[in-house]
Amino acid sequence: MYELTYAVPLILLSALCWYAGYLYGVRRGRAKEASSQLAQHYFQGINFLLNEQPDQAIVTFIRSVDVTPATLETHLALGNIMRQRGETERAIRVHQNLLSRPNLTGQQLRQARLELGRDFLKAGLFDRAERLFLDLVDDESGGFRQSSLLHLIDIYRHEKEWEKAIRAASMMDKKRFGRTPEGLGIEQANFCCELALRAMAGGDLLEARGHLKSALKFNRNSSRASMLWGKLEGLANNHSLALKRYLAVPDQQPEFLTEILSPVRNCYQALEDKSGLLRQLSSWLEKYPSASLLNMVAEEIGVQQGDEAAISFLGDYLERHPSLKGLNALLGFYWPSEGAVGRHLELFKHTLSALIERSPAYRCIQCGFKGSHLHWLCPQCQHWETVRPLRGIEGE
Repeated sequence: MYELTYAVPLILLSALCWYAGYLYGVRRGRAKEASSQLAQHYFQGINFLLNEQPDQAIVTFIRSVDVTPATLETHLALGNIMRQRGETERAIRVHQNLLSRPNLTGQQLRQARLELGRDFLKAGLFDRAERLFLDLVDDESGGFRQSSLLHLIDIYRHEKEWEKAIRAASMMDKKRFGRTPEGLGIEQANFCCELALRAMAGGDLLEARGHLKSALKFNRNSSRASMLWGKLEGLANNHSLALKRYLAVPDQQPEFLTEILSPVRNCYQALEDKSGLLRQLSSWLEKYPSASLLNMVAEEIGVQQGDEAAISFLGDYLERHPSLKGLNALLGFYWPSEGAVGRHLELFKHTLSALIERSPAYRCIQCGFKGSHLHWLCPQCQHWETVRPLRGIEGE
């Protein structure tokens, strides 16, 4: 028995064929005869599909169902079914057949080119897909400009051609197309961040600053841009400027605060301002509570005021806000201890640490992907900035 995902397209294809055959027959004045012939060829094609003979089905449709403005949708539907099933070579064959027909209108040929470009994109033939989409972008009268630009952005992202991706996104009519201006801004900001990373790797900090400025113009709440800028200033030993950039992150995207804790501490240490560090961390803990932040506050209290003060602080805090990571931090101040109690505490701490390390630290809010590292582009659903630090038992 075939899956529902295959059955539904076949039903739709059936309806399209009957309707197309009816229109075609009426136009020729032979409605009954045309419908009968079309039905016969159609059922032959469907029979091939149901018997897992897609090549024969394609031959039947291509040879027996003439490509006309009235039957175009039937052929497009067949090609799209092939593409959805992952049979891209067959989909390409169907859509290329449409482009060889001289009796289609310019608009219908443009639609066929769009579908062929999607076939190439699905097959990973990015150069061929790009050429088709660029032609459709240049032809502003066709109505496929926005869809083509969207596909071009996907191609350039995959090929890491960030400048081209930025230009393509800038050309989109954000009011008419499905993506929100904010969503496009997030994408463009990340393209700029990728360019900044490339410049930093090449030692060109001036160029990197320029890309980061552009990123914040596209998306003023880009915490990634602020973090990269902080890292850049740290590389240049501009620790005050680095700290300024890092301190902007909680106001932009507080969920990424835990990502800047170590570099913020490094900045304060470079500036020899231990008390300032503790004040800043404590202020954040009140406003943005998290286990990682709690651990760092406890560590700084231990360094500046002693272990007893840190233990007292952790105990009071955990009574109000229990967490596994907080408990693990508290155990760290009691271990190692002598005797059986010390060995049990050591075993408990090692077990708890192993559980925490095995738990995923990040999850995509779009598709549910989980991992131990932060990805600005989700590896699974290919959305930008949807992977976030986990909270609760699994994470923070």
